[in-house]
Parts: sequence; structure tokens; C-alpha cells
Amino acid sequence: MGRCDVLHRGAPVSYYAAEVRRSSATSTTASKVTVGTKIEVFWEDDDCFYPGVVKEFNEDGKAHVLYDDGDEETLDLSKENFKIIHSTDEAANADGENTERSSGGNYEEYKRGGAVQNFLTRSLCERWRSELGPSRLTELAVSMQRKALLDTTKDNYGPKARRFILFCERDQRPWLPASEATVLLYIASLLEDGNIQLASLQPYLSAINNYHEDLGHPGPAKGRSVTRAGKGMATIQAELAEQEENIETQRTWLPAAHVRRVHEAALKFNPRSPEELKLLRALTYVVVAFVTFGRPDTGTSLSRQHVHCGDEEFSVVLLKEKGRRHHRVKRRLTIPWKGVALLKELIEHWEFYRDTAWSISAKTQPDSYWLLPEDPKNFKASVANDWIGLALSELDCRPPEGGHFSAHSTRKGATTCARAVGVTMEKVCFLGGWSQFSSAVQHYIDPTALRDTDMDYYFAWLTWSQ
Repeated sequence: MGRCDVLHRGAPVSYYAAEVRRSSATSTTASKVTVGTKIEVFWEDDDCFYPGVVKEFNEDGKAHVLYDDGDEETLDLSKENFKIIHSTDEAANADGENTERSSGGNYEEYKRGGAVQNFLTRSLCERWRSELGPSRLTELAVSMQRKALLDTTKDNYGPKARRFILFCERDQRPWLPASEATVLLYIASLLEDGNIQLASLQPYLSAINNYHEDLGHPGPAKGRSVTRAGKGMATIQAELAEQEENIETQRTWLPAAHVRRVHEAALKFNPRSPEELKLLRALTYVVVAFVTFGRPDTGTSLSRQHVHCGDEEFSVVLLKEKGRRHHRVKRRLTIPWKGVALLKELIEHWEFYRDTAWSISAKTQPDSYWLLPEDPKNFKASVANDWIGLALSELDCRPPEGGHFSAHSTRKGATTCARAVGVTMEKVCFLGGWSQFSSAVQHYIDPTALRDTDMDYYFAWLTWSQ
């Protein structure tokens, strides 16, 4: 168990080896030990105390110690780090109680201070001695089990088993054998603690199953209910992460005034190099993401065949939408050209330079709407942060003091601006892809935003038929 982590009177206490060494010289002395004294001897290699009884002293004054797990050793106690558990007088006055406390599998003994590693090791040894019977081969078999378990518990499931046992102690539930219901509550506690993800959960469950099976009990941390709990844990953690992301990015929404500056700059920009073409792409992306309320993953994954520029309108089919990826019918957003002035000119401007670059490269143009010849084959959604940062920094469009712009700023800006000009919540939810009953949309709206002409420039058309 590492640093001899133990339970004392039902509460966790840590005894560090260095502290024990410093105090052992004054708290326990070899002169107090007599034949029959129960002691615990610290083993450096295992970083743990092991209990035993002093059976005799030889001519040199060294103590012959018989450990509870069957090992024997002759020690010079004046040079050892050890603790007296019971003297011979105490043992004589309370023999029955001491016998119970020294039992490897006894729960009360564990509560009174036996280390988890020590407890599990001795319990396993006692189990096999009981089943195999006394013999030389039995002791060899027990020794193999003990050596293997020491390595396993120290470095792997010992600390994790201890965490479960401490949970059971606090919740006043049996930990040996533990029930499936207790395991489900334990998983809930790990979720509540917030520092264990699904990918890290299995070792904690295996630790519970391992010590149960080692001690002859079925493992309670398996089965359909436990599996479902793990999946549910992952889902809840994902939802919490999204909420935290929403709260974080809500702090700064992109004003329509910034978008209009970007829009006008893009129309005047005629790129003459691959790097300048990437800047035009970034400028165009900001406007398109803004008017379509786009998520970063949705906006960066647009397909050329699903972006349509008709005589009267601009429309996009959203192939990659969160929560809708398995829907057979994809959403289509349509914006009339007369609804957003100069939007048609911007789209045609970008597509002309993009298609020209592919023509010059003599490469086959892929279906990706935003991909350029110098790009890798696939975009990650995080590239939206780079594009927005590039476009806004080029025009020195800064966020408010203490805030920042991110890939979600266009989506939050569109939602806030649309509501400020009086667009109904029904239309906002449709454009943003939110359920009519979802509360998530509220994280994207700044209700204190004041209506201005730039907001009207992009979203007033949504109020024409209201």
C-alpha cells in the first residue's frame, strides 16, 4: 500500500515510514520485548509492517520472530524498526481479544490498524493454508502467492482497493463481501469526485474483483448493471464537459460589428499567394459561420456539393451536427441573398480564388468546401479557432477586457444578435440546431446586448415575416 496507509477507528490515517523511524526509538525499545510479545516489524522492501510473535531469544540476545503469515526470522531488535502491539501481560489478560485481532481475515483487526497490503496478503495466505492443509508444499505454494500479491497490491490494485474500502467505511457498508449495489454507489462517488474518467475506471473495478476473488468471494464489480453505470458515467461527464465549455465560451460573443468589418475586408482582398488565400478563407469562414449559427465541427466540415448558391438564395446542408449524426434527413439552412447584403458577392469571391488555386495545382479538387491544395486531407474542428484568430487579429478586432474569442464566439454572437433584433426563440433554436425545449441555448444569449445597425444587417430579415 505504499506508505502503510491504514484505517484507525474507522477513519483514514497515514503513517509515513520516516515518521515511524524517528519515533520508534523513543516509543518502543528492545528492552520491553519479552517472549510472547506481539510486535510489528517494518520490511523495507515491502514498505510495510508485518505482525508476528517473539518466540524466543538466542545467546546473542536476538529475537526469533514467527510472523502471522508463517515466515520466521531472527532479528536484532535494537537495530530494527518495529512496534509493540501487545506485551505478554496484555496477551495474558485479553487472550481472546488478541487472537481475534491477529486473525488475517478479521474485519475488526483491519479497522484497528492493519495495512491493506498486509491484510490482503495474510488473508490470502490463511485461506490457502486452510484449504491445502499443513505441509511443506503448502508453505511453498503460500509463499508464491504472498510474493506475487505483494508486488500486485503495492503497485496496482492495493491503493485502489483501499479507496473502495474507505468508501465502504464512510458509508457503513460491508466491503468483504461487498454487494453490487455498493459498487454502483462507489462508481457514483467516483463520478462526483470528478477525477476519474471512463478510461481509468476499469482498474478501480478490477481491484475490487481481485481482492474478492483472492479471498474466495465472487467479484461484485462486474455484470450488466456495472457496465451500464460506466457508460452512463461517460455520458454524464461528456454533458458536464459541454456545459463547462458553454460557460467558458459564453463570456465573449462576437459582435456583428466585427463580422461586418471582416466581411468588407474579405471583399476587397485579392490574394496573391497561398498564405494570403488562407487569410481569405479565414475571413470568409467567420462570416459564413456567423450567419449559419455554425458549430466549429459543422462549419469546418462543409461539403462543396451541399453548399448551394442559387439565383435567389444561399443554402447549406449540415452533414455533421452534434446529436444528429445518425439522422437520415439532414437539416438545410437557407438565407435569401436579399436578406444579407453582399453575402453573395463574398461567397462568389472566395469560391473563385479557391477553385483557381486547385486548377493551378493540377490536383483533383476534393469535396471539402474549405480545403486548399496545401492543406492536409482532413480538418479537425479545432482549426476553426485558428481561422477566427487569424481573421480577427488581421483586422485588430479585439475582445472586451478580460475576454477572448474562440470557435464558439461566432455561434454565440449570432444567437445573441438575433435575439437582440427580435428574432423569435423558435427560429433561433432552428437555426442553431437546438431542441425547442433545450435550456442549452440560454448559454449562448447575452440578454444585455443592445440592438444596433450591424445586428440588423445580418439578422433583421428573420423578422420580416413575424
